[in-house]
Amino acid sequence: MMASNRAAAQRIIAPVMLLLILACTLLPAPSAYAAAHKLSVTGQKQFDRMKSAATAADSAKLQSLYNSFMQNQDQNIARDARLKTTSKQNDNDETALRSRIKTIDKAKIDNLARKLQKTKDGYQPLFDQYAAATASLKAAKKLGSKTLNAALQLQVDLLAISVKAAKADIKTVDAELKQAKASAAATIKRLRDQLAAINKEEQLIAPQKSAVSQLNKQKSAEWSDFLYSLRVGDSKNAIRSLTLLGSVLNATAQRLATMEACEARIAAIIKSVSNQVR
Repeated sequence: MMASNRAAAQRIIAPVMLLLILACTLLPAPSAYAAAHKLSVTGQKQFDRMKSAATAADSAKLQSLYNSFMQNQDQNIARDARLKTTSKQNDNDETALRSRIKTIDKAKIDNLARKLQKTKDGYQPLFDQYAAATASLKAAKKLGSKTLNAALQLQVDLLAISVKAAKADIKTVDAELKQAKASAAATIKRLRDQLAAINKEEQLIAPQKSAVSQLNKQKSAEWSDFLYSLRVGDSKNAIRSLTLLGSVLNATAQRLATMEACEARIAAIIKSVSNQVR
């Protein structure tokens, strides 16, 4: 009975676990910027009571600091949204551009490769004829017939002229192919070297993201302190928390602005290189 119960439980748990795994995979990736903080209905009532109990100067300062916090927070959220959009667009554009660069002059090179193979195939009967004539001459020399040797030697000499011209023709086409490959390789390297400047910008972005993450944690912690001040009615500490929150938002805005500038330069690099791709 216990074994059957365990089996039944496993049959129930298995699909539940699968659903949980799927739900986790479908959750959106976290933003670089923290979620918005806003007073709840209860928090707003506590805030209003605090302002009423505070001095006129403190009451006005509390409202001003809170208004500034909300405004700056909204601006940071908007900037973060723009940043994510630009970053994603840059990633997509860079991927597409690298694919285009990879195929530079591919059609030209493929055509020359086919031309070279066609040229070689076209001259192959001549090469076979020359090889056969040379073999016949070698065999005739063993027989000691001067007349036959002279006739075969003449044939070989005449064919040699054609073979020399054929090899020169093949060499010319082969040189064209090698030149096209070398030119494409040089162009690809030059463009990829220009795109390498993106790495420098990404290296500048990385510490900014880390700093924003730390500032987000500080913002959440200070917001909790602010809410505690509201609950206990400590207006002075509430002012301190809001002031610090403002500083955190300003620091975050500077970091986001730096990342925006980096992404703008990345976009410019991509555009510049893209314009050079034939």
